[in-house]
Amino acid sequence: MEANIIAEIVPRLLSRGILEEDIGIITPYNSQADLIRQSVSTSVEIHIIDKYQGRDKDCILLSFVRSSENPRNYVSSLLGDWHRINVALTRAKKKLIMVGSCVTLSSVPLLKLLIEKVEEQGGILSVSKKDIHKPELKRCSNLRW
Repeated sequence: MEANIIAEIVPRLLSRGILEEDIGIITPYNSQADLIRQSVSTSVEIHIIDKYQGRDKDCILLSFVRSSENPRNYVSSLLGDWHRINVALTRAKKKLIMVGSCVTLSSVPLLKLLIEKVEEQGGILSVSKKDIHKPELKRCSNLRW
């Protein structure tokens, strides 16, 4: 589902004047990066988190991949690796769009605080499988640049 969400967001960013070379997509796993490459029909750069270390883009889309189905195992692997999370969260110069399960991410106290701050600013958009093609998804690309 996250690959589909990202595939919906990228063209909306491009239509708002953001250049392909200014957009990057990062995810923890090669298999998710491959899935996103199949879903996104542009030459936007897509890599795993580790390959983005030392690099940045104006706009980063971060796919966390996991849902709340098994948050404990996920938290102990990726979300427990603060170095990788730091790299993932600090690659965007101007806009960071995080795609993931708020339930899972909120199980990590620091990420819970981040989600609460983003929510205070009106930056959380909940999307279900049936909602993915609805016009409201446009809101993601309309958030302040």
